[in-house]
Amino acid sequence: MGLDVGSHVWLQVGPELVVPGEFEVGHSDEENGRLAAVHFVRFAFSPEAARAFATSDVYLVVDHPASRARTRLSDETRAELSIGLAV
Repeated sequence: MGLDVGSHVWLQVGPELVVPGEFEVGHSDEENGRLAAVHFVRFAFSPEAARAFATSDVYLVVDHPASRARTRLSDETRAELSIGLAV
């Protein structure tokens, strides 16, 4: 619970740039202890982060008290996603 509240999910672009995840509201009901199986999260890139995305290592990071993970996006995934970030 609480993954979609606060700053628990982000993309790390290169060694210094962080792009926070912004969850679509209304998919969890913490009051009744229900967590949605599917969450929609968007990442609002600064122009600098968008430019760096295609050529930098990019990691999806989860840092929540109940779960921590970090995984590198594959070159193929990064290339496909960078199409939408062309600046």
